Amino acid sequence: MLFSPKFDRDMSLAPAQRYQINTIVPDTWPEISAQFRDLTYEQSLTYAGPAADRIGAEAEFVTLTDDAGRIMAAACLRIKRVPGLGRGIAWIASGPLVCPKDQPEPDADRLRAVFAALGQYAQKTGHILRLRFAAPSGLEAGLVNQIAESEGFGITQKAGSYRTVLIDCTPDEETLMAALHGKWRNPLRNALKAEIKLEHLPLAECTERFDRLYREVQAAKGFDPDIPPEFYYPLTGPDFTHEVLIAHKDGADIAAMTIGHTGQNAVYLFGATSEVGRRLNAGHFLMWQATLRCRELGRKCFDLGGIDPDTNPSVTRFKQRTGGADVTACGPYEFKPSGLAPALVGTAEALHSRLKGRK
Repeated sequence: MLFSPKFDRDMSLAPAQRYQINTIVPDTWPEISAQFRDLTYEQSLTYAGPAADRIGAEAEFVTLTDDAGRIMAAACLRIKRVPGLGRGIAWIASGPLVCPKDQPEPDADRLRAVFAALGQYAQKTGHILRLRFAAPSGLEAGLVNQIAESEGFGITQKAGSYRTVLIDCTPDEETLMAALHGKWRNPLRNALKAEIKLEHLPLAECTERFDRLYREVQAAKGFDPDIPPEFYYPLTGPDFTHEVLIAHKDGADIAAMTIGHTGQNAVYLFGATSEVGRRLNAGHFLMWQATLRCRELGRKCFDLGGIDPDTNPSVTRFKQRTGGADVTACGPYEFKPSGLAPALVGTAEALHSRLKGRK
């Protein structure tokens, strides 16, 4: 279940804590990251390496420990260095992880210690550090912003924000059905009566089948995601599983959806619904079946993959009517270390953005 941490609003009264930041070898990361409730696929070992390679960066894994040696936070950083400078930008996507399963909800003191340790890391390495917490962490943005500012972090426009809908998968099926908006529930009921068949398979077993339907819908609608589905096709590892839900009618695939699973959280990654599928409300059918599938697998939270009311109001409305919570992840935040390096890194980043825009 999602939670809202209780903070001491007078930050000056919170007792000081100091966390030690430690670099760890990648092989240990799946076991360490699995200790956190807010682990998502972006912080998985399986995803992090390829995601870093894709942009010419390197993945680095760190833990933050208290005086007793307990791991209180952890993060995978993707570090992209400016050639010849040795310093660059360290990006923490959906992190740091701050919700250990064996610890109570993070309070202001613990979060301040996390920000302080990461700020010290940035000062030591000379990297500009950016981060955006995981949406399932349940952190309260206003108070986290206050803590971040107290430790030298500011809100940045240089990284994307993340607004999404999160479905709590722990209630029973009847409760989940009752939570649906009436204008969402009615098409679902029609779809459930349409004798649509369902399969759920590992992505590796039906890549061509999913890709065929996805390309067909992509050609018809003309969309082009920043990270295409084929990036995910070869991803296999100990802490990320990827499956496809396929709806078919009369022997033909009419809709498909891919879901990534990491820890106790799942995320909707890609979907495609044919013209026939749209007439039969196959999108409603698959989203509902995906929720039940996540519940069956013991997932606590199902992230519907982001919403943007301005650029895609219809998809936003579709996801908001599932009964989930409309959530915006805390951040993104940025910390700039002292010295000349941040200015040089910023200049290199601006030049790279201009060249990329021209292409």
